[in-house]
Amino acid sequence: MRSSALAALVFAVVLIGPAPARAQDADTIDAPRISMAEFKKLVAAKNVVVVDTRVADVFPLGHIAGALLLPLEGRLTWPEEYERVVKQLIATRKPVVTYCA
Repeated sequence: MRSSALAALVFAVVLIGPAPARAQDADTIDAPRISMAEFKKLVAAKNVVVVDTRVADVFPLGHIAGALLLPLEGRLTWPEEYERVVKQLIATRKPVVTYCA
């Protein structure tokens, strides 16, 4: 995995929830956040790529319909088998929304 690809992926991510009121230092990246109402509008318009970042074991037990599995929790790099999903996320023009709970 290339660090430039990771940076592109991180900057493409939109998280659900209120934006925290805190300063950002050089070691943290704070992705834009959207409300649940905004997320529902994107899903209804089919104008979003949804990514489930939870551990792979829980994905089959339930996930948002159409979500892509990319279990990156605690990782700075991804294994080769995730490369297809990563390339899809980098190439998309749609907003990317991740969730982990």
